[in-house]
Amino acid sequence: MGIKGIRVKLPPKDPNDTSGPDLAGFSSASGIPDVIRIFNTYVQNELPTYLIHVPDKRLVGRNEVKRMFRNSIALVTEEDIHSRLVALRESCPTAERQDAIRDIVKDTVKFAVLSHRWLDSGEPTFYDILKSFKPYGYEKLVKFCEKAGEFGCRLAWSDTCCINKDSSTELEEAIRSMFKWYRDAHICIAYLSDTTSIDDLHEDVWFTRGWTLQELLAPWRMKFYVGNWQPLTSDLNDKENFQVITALSRATRIPLDDLRHFRPGIRNVHEKMMWASTRTTTRIEDEAYSLIGIFDVSMMVAYGEGRRAFYRLMEAIVHKCDEWQIFAWAGTSSSDSAAFPDSPRGYRPLNTADSSDALVPSTVWRGDQNIAMTKRGLNIKVLLVDLSQQEATIYEKIGTTDVQTDAYSNYTAGVVDYWCYDMSGDGVLQPGQEHLCVLLRPDPHNPYTGWRKVMTPNIVTIRTESKLRRTLTPVWL
Repeated sequence: MGIKGIRVKLPPKDPNDTSGPDLAGFSSASGIPDVIRIFNTYVQNELPTYLIHVPDKRLVGRNEVKRMFRNSIALVTEEDIHSRLVALRESCPTAERQDAIRDIVKDTVKFAVLSHRWLDSGEPTFYDILKSFKPYGYEKLVKFCEKAGEFGCRLAWSDTCCINKDSSTELEEAIRSMFKWYRDAHICIAYLSDTTSIDDLHEDVWFTRGWTLQELLAPWRMKFYVGNWQPLTSDLNDKENFQVITALSRATRIPLDDLRHFRPGIRNVHEKMMWASTRTTTRIEDEAYSLIGIFDVSMMVAYGEGRRAFYRLMEAIVHKCDEWQIFAWAGTSSSDSAAFPDSPRGYRPLNTADSSDALVPSTVWRGDQNIAMTKRGLNIKVLLVDLSQQEATIYEKIGTTDVQTDAYSNYTAGVVDYWCYDMSGDGVLQPGQEHLCVLLRPDPHNPYTGWRKVMTPNIVTIRTESKLRRTLTPVWL
């Protein structure tokens, strides 16, 4: 007796493969050319590679999404576009016709994303859903799809089962695009399994995981569900609930405005690293990869590289960043550069009054504005102070407390946040003001490099009793 195998129909391996049949009932329909063009571009370039079709919990590729929504897109009229443009211009006077069309497309092809803590016992994988298996954790996926449907979404995305991790190309695209996918989602559904109410929200393990930081910051709209999938509030968007957003701020120490209107980029690098410093990831590399979207930098994904991933992230940030606060870290340095910590956990808090440059006049600046990575290491100009000459008082910052110390009096301080008032090449330390520094000593093994950075368990700062003006010195770290 022959044994018959089970035939499984896979989504196209190539997202651009259009050889599959149209879905029943969806014929090639005509429509406004601009609408069809923007629709095709959006689906092919901005949607996740795979999504869950909410009604039947199956995976669909981008080309099947096109077929699913083709008729709806063909029904868009010029009147629809004009009405949407008028509405957009109420909040954005510069909005154009293509912005209105894109807005209509996003409303039509809307999808929900899931933010959650992975179960130790496992989650449904890409191939589980592909083959219609229902492993442990499947019930969470069902509940997620149920909530997504309540928000009018026919499509949903979950990091557990919508990424083909056997394909390095698809995995890298997902990691580098994930922030954008969470931002573009119609709704982010966050499941906090350890929470019962707003009062114990801060105790949820969700706040300790590395990837959930961008899942909190990226979405414009979030809906929180607690144990047994009960809604945390009756609001449609919990980011508009003051009680929730205040509780989130207390739990994460992220300002309210950033929680509501976060903009990715390399501004305020130190502050963002502080947000990440208390979080952990299962894979070491994810300490860096989970921050790619937050800093809006581009870097390749290479699992197996270990802590070198964080060095590459810092390297990418430094190429665009000129903030002296980036040196406010302590502890173990990267094995690739003494200029960087080996993880976000190296970053330490700074005094707000001394770390903010918001009120500095445009004709005055602090620190080196041209930090650069070179073959010799990170090149930065510092103001050198020989601590053995007792020109300054030395402090260690333990938590938020400054503790005076003489433990480093045999080293040289390389001050990174000096004041510059002209183009003379001199830096100035103001009396009584806290100045961040890196501790340096001559390199006994290679005198040509000049200085070697000294590792310290805490941030080191100095204060002078009188104004100190000195020519800046380039060092390589």
